[in-house]
Amino acid sequence: MRPSLSSIVSIFILSNIASSVVCETRGSKLPRAEMSENRPNANGGRILFSDVDGTLVHYPARLRGSSDGAGVHGAMMHLPPSSTGSRGVLSVETLRLCHRLRREGGVPVVLVSGMRATTLSGRLPYLPRADAYCCESGGRIFYPRTQEDEGVDDGGEEGGTVAVPHPYPGLADGKPFSLVEDMEWRARIEEVAGPFDSKPIGERDGKLWEFARELQKQGYKIDDRGYSAAFRVNRRHQPAELAETFDDFIARYSRKEGVPNDLDCSTNLGCVDFYPSMSGKKRCAEYLVDKILGAGRGDAEVSLETSGYCMCDDDNDIELALSCREAYLPSLTSDSMKDLVGSGKWPLFLTEDVENGIVETRATEVALERIFSRIAEDWGE
Repeated sequence: MRPSLSSIVSIFILSNIASSVVCETRGSKLPRAEMSENRPNANGGRILFSDVDGTLVHYPARLRGSSDGAGVHGAMMHLPPSSTGSRGVLSVETLRLCHRLRREGGVPVVLVSGMRATTLSGRLPYLPRADAYCCESGGRIFYPRTQEDEGVDDGGEEGGTVAVPHPYPGLADGKPFSLVEDMEWRARIEEVAGPFDSKPIGERDGKLWEFARELQKQGYKIDDRGYSAAFRVNRRHQPAELAETFDDFIARYSRKEGVPNDLDCSTNLGCVDFYPSMSGKKRCAEYLVDKILGAGRGDAEVSLETSGYCMCDDDNDIELALSCREAYLPSLTSDSMKDLVGSGKWPLFLTEDVENGIVETRATEVALERIFSRIAEDWGE
């Protein structure tokens, strides 16, 4: 039996996908799956939830400020530079392994990340193709849809930006695609977050934004740019006097002190994210494992613990990682995650091995290889 999760700090997902980038759907039906027809039935299925930054994508110091264009450079796929000049990369082998999991293994892949709307829209052509994309602390869920899906009765209408996968050696899934939003999930989140829009905080409705205004009155600077279902309080954005005491702010909300009913929060890299309590990586993943593997039937035999694999690296992944069948970590970016891995009490496995040169993208490849092997063992192959 696993230890209780009650002592584990809750987590977050950040970021969002702007409505201009997506097309929205009001049906609960998923767009046509592009996965292998050999996927096991619901009760035998497996699913992978993967973080992006620090897990699939890494940021080598040598590439900071690099003028290299986005795309394939040797064995690496370079992403467009961030607003701060950081250059993310993932290996071509990582892309191939994710593709193999979906196409050959029949394993749905879900990306859960904190990237903002503009960042995600710019990154979609370079990231592994996924069966779902989750953002804004789990507050929004999107599915890819290609032109071949036009006849599918999912309630959606084509529109918005179309992502064209950037070619790489071995690419076999290069069809352009747009995104449709899960409106059933969105409706649940809007009960607390209010209608999704880009109005100033002072004009937004919902308990989430009421709390944001309370923090503003205390002098805190709120990062709401591009968010509809969450907001962030970043140490770097605070006035000097509040920045000096920000550790106390983080400690207080790590203990959930002062968090209003119906809201939750999590900490990560000097920030605190707030969002509806029905949201969060774990709860978003619970919804998806049932919808994708269990066809939305609420099948008790389909759960994160029985069917979910996770790839992650930081505090904002803890709750999801501990709820899954197994979790693999290509790197460790927090002391709390390091302590959990070191305790040996949880099915958390570090693939980084600095002494043997297994770091960053290679550690990610090892994690995916091990997951592939474990799933094959699960199925008796």
